[in-house]
Amino acid sequence: MIHLQEEFFKREIEKPFPSFSIIYETENLSSVELDNIYKSLASLEKQDISPESANEFLIIDGGNAPKEVIKELCSKYSWIKVISIPGISYHAAKMKGATLATGEFVVFCDSDCVYEPNWLKNILTPLIEHPEINIVAGETTTPIRNPYELAIAMNYLFRRFSGRGTPYETNHYHLNGVAFRRTFLLQNPIPIDLPLYRGHCKVHTYDLCEIKGYKIWKHPQARAIHEPPTLSFISWRYLLYGRDDVISKRTKFLLDREQNNLFSSIGDRTTSQTIRAIIRKILEPLKPKQVLEVFQEKPSRLIMLPLAIPFILWFRFLFSVGRIIAYIQPDLLLNLYEKKIDIKISRLG
Repeated sequence: MIHLQEEFFKREIEKPFPSFSIIYETENLSSVELDNIYKSLASLEKQDISPESANEFLIIDGGNAPKEVIKELCSKYSWIKVISIPGISYHAAKMKGATLATGEFVVFCDSDCVYEPNWLKNILTPLIEHPEINIVAGETTTPIRNPYELAIAMNYLFRRFSGRGTPYETNHYHLNGVAFRRTFLLQNPIPIDLPLYRGHCKVHTYDLCEIKGYKIWKHPQARAIHEPPTLSFISWRYLLYGRDDVISKRTKFLLDREQNNLFSSIGDRTTSQTIRAIIRKILEPLKPKQVLEVFQEKPSRLIMLPLAIPFILWFRFLFSVGRIIAYIQPDLLLNLYEKKIDIKISRLG
């Protein structure tokens, strides 16, 4: 399988790049320091394929960046076009950008990520060379500079870089680094109307891969560094992720029921398969593979482990609390968070 993938992707692009659009947001600035948007745009300016060659580079601004910052960025980068929609959510901003875009491909990136110079070329190449491919994701990881960031790397959303050379199949993507064939995305949109904080992509990929049978490819050389959420924001993050875990599973249940394949595979499991599934479920919150990757990459990080463990326990506690609250009052945490963000946006405005 690996050999076939290498053959599949080994050709270099010889023809010019077709049209593409880049969609960017400011909503993630609610979770990191403001200067991250400067670092992020500077990394995009240095891409092998200039963002100036895009049909449009759209920043969908929900009000999370001060007006003076937006003005400064527009004067510095002539290729930026800002669409101001106060209060727009993360996924709604992405899909709004996709509907406004005119390129054959639409590329999503985030204000809290720094991208390697060949990121844009590598994420677009498989789409251009292979018309049957509709989605190409990149790899995203987080830096590890202290015990808190070690805890993030061990327990948060992003794995370490895989080190692979050629694209491989996956069943997920992150919207901070993914490209779609635009017509495909508009025909199979991210479900932005779900009552979730950030679980929309999980439901989207479940629908695409498990129900509709599409494939997602990941290019390991389209690499991005995601700044960890600030310590002041992480409590909200994990409470909301716990809530999303409950709501997204209910949504997947409904999708399965609509497709009449609910429990279709459970009856076929052997006893050993059932036991392994239960063990995986118990170990899932601990993310053993992710933890192993962190220390395989740099064994000396074990020195920081004792100081990282309290953060991880705190993360898992918040996640569990979020799940419990979601069972009792599903909308409570999301409503409180949205009010908090609305207050912040009104102050910035």
